[in-house]
Amino acid sequence: MAVTAKVASDHINKAEDGAQARDQAGTDTCTTGNCPCHGVAVISKSKYPESAQHILDAQAAGKPSILTIDRPGAAARRAAATGGYPRVPNMQPDEYPPAMFLEGGAGASVRNVASGDNMGAGASMGNQLRKYKDGCKATITVGP
Repeated sequence: MAVTAKVASDHINKAEDGAQARDQAGTDTCTTGNCPCHGVAVISKSKYPESAQHILDAQAAGKPSILTIDRPGAAARRAAATGGYPRVPNMQPDEYPPAMFLEGGAGASVRNVASGDNMGAGASMGNQLRKYKDGCKATITVGP
């Protein structure tokens, strides 16, 4: 089943509405800035140079470094960010903010990077943030 822009938009709106409701109820401190669950993912520039450079460039262009984990909406946001992006053999469209974050999706910075670089960086980020629940904040940074 193809994910349309409308489906992606609807999911993102529902996630944002849910976060606002939890804020108002005082049950979602992660979106209020008083977050007890704040992870850090460091993407290695030596292991994943293209993905790391994309993170640096996107953050320098104003994309946020502190993001909100929202795994259930990842597929819809990925489709919204990369759906019309040209495919290149042995490359994958890399999006920043990544699709696993509420801030990803339409308007994300997208560029083609080597497939292995993109998959490795994504796996690294996912592994580093595995213990954090949806709604938690995460700082994305680049390391050696």
